[in-house]
Amino acid sequence: MKKQVALLTLCMALFGAFTVSAQTGETNGSKTEKIGHINADALLQMMPETKQAQKELEAYGRQLEKDLGDMETELQTKISEFRSNEAMMTKLAKESKTQELQQLQQRIQEYSQGAQQDLQQKQVELLTPVIEKATKAVKEVARENGFTYILDSSPSKGVVIFAENGVDIMPLVKKKLGLTGTPTPTNTGN
Repeated sequence: MKKQVALLTLCMALFGAFTVSAQTGETNGSKTEKIGHINADALLQMMPETKQAQKELEAYGRQLEKDLGDMETELQTKISEFRSNEAMMTKLAKESKTQELQQLQQRIQEYSQGAQQDLQQKQVELLTPVIEKATKAVKEVARENGFTYILDSSPSKGVVIFAENGVDIMPLVKKKLGLTGTPTPTNTGN
């Protein structure tokens, strides 16, 4: 629901910007707007820095999973020990062991939640420089080629639904980033 509201707001803002620019163009009869588009998701996937960041992120995630697995194994071992010795334990010892097992289970849950947040932070840390590099290249290409607007035509974003008169700047940005040998994925969303 929030995504739909955000998309509707974005579409209204874009429609407003296009309406204003169209009215401005009609009244002074001067410059027309030059609009380009790029599949930003595809661009990021082509960049070698993204592949390296993904490898690092996967390795980091595997380590977090291993640590969590070790903690779960410890819990299962302690539960097994408790069950096998339970008949010989005093009431106080049972309560103490039960509390210890509950605390360990809570620590595992907290670790799991913290690991998910940590993995997300690591993803942001690794991908932010890549996104900044791609954004800089897009801006440079836009300025060098006189574009007024560059829209993201990635299917996951849903910003550009139809792009008949826009210019796909992917080849120019690939050249700017030195990705000329990389094939451009087709975008069937436009």
